[in-house]
Amino acid sequence: MPEEMVHRSPRVLVCGLPRFCMRLPGLFMNEGWDVQYHYPDSPSAIGAIIRDLRQCDLIYRWGGRITLGKLLWVARSLGKKKLVMLWAGSDILFAKEQHAAGKMDPWIRGMVHWAVSPWVAEEVRSIGLSCEYVKASFVAPVERPAPLPKAFSVLAYVPSLEKKKRELYGCGALLEVAHALPSMKFTIVGVKEGRIPNAPSNVRVVGWVNDLTPYLNQTTVVWRPVRHDGLSIMVLEALARGRHVLYSYEFAGCIQASGAAVAQKELERLMALHRAGALGLNQEGIEAVARDFTPEKARAELQRRWEQIILPSGAAIPAN
Repeated sequence: MPEEMVHRSPRVLVCGLPRFCMRLPGLFMNEGWDVQYHYPDSPSAIGAIIRDLRQCDLIYRWGGRITLGKLLWVARSLGKKKLVMLWAGSDILFAKEQHAAGKMDPWIRGMVHWAVSPWVAEEVRSIGLSCEYVKASFVAPVERPAPLPKAFSVLAYVPSLEKKKRELYGCGALLEVAHALPSMKFTIVGVKEGRIPNAPSNVRVVGWVNDLTPYLNQTTVVWRPVRHDGLSIMVLEALARGRHVLYSYEFAGCIQASGAAVAQKELERLMALHRAGALGLNQEGIEAVARDFTPEKARAELQRRWEQIILPSGAAIPAN
């Protein structure tokens, strides 16, 4: 073990996507780790980031990139060599464009690259980086999932009506199926501006919500018709609550639906089961999340892997 770590906790600086990064310090509270995240919204925060960059044993970045940016430039200048980059989804789409333009910084190749899903890991490998799928995502446990609601309904997410975002999140497929199934109720959350044009009367559009729990409890099916994704936290939260999930990708507890026609067929099948009183909670989804995506599972996996990077073989984290 490095001499300077004999009497202190290992230090990890977390950076990247705020929604995910801000959850990590609490995940490791009282676990013998010093995990820090600073939202870079003030000069004092920038100062704290630079201080922790100097002192940390590992930099953990939630979100991938192949150019340096300010923080990675400083890390390289400080001679930091232990850095993990977790690729999350749309980041690889941008990186592919940069890679095609020859913009990859050679220093990026020496980092440890992980991905939140098997398919993202494969995409990262396609641009010449060694990348491994790591189960780093987690959602809060749900001890007693609410029963499915009496009225059959579908919940989806579209964050923006900007053309690329509409296409990326499958807004066209959502409207196509909603038009074809006028008796089925759809709710679309996340839209930050305007109204969805040509939305039928059975579609309710809701803006950004900080807590999806009430919406998940009142829905039967969550449909994620994305053209590209990492691993949706909304999907994990829906599975944890026993909701049925249609997803563009093959994933434990989900029904793979790669297009509007397949999704419509599956929704009609699920609604028929619902009307017959034969549709219960998605137990397979509940079990999949409990098996692989609880805070305890993610913490143990990250802790094990971080130790392998930070410490020499056979060394152990000092006791508190």
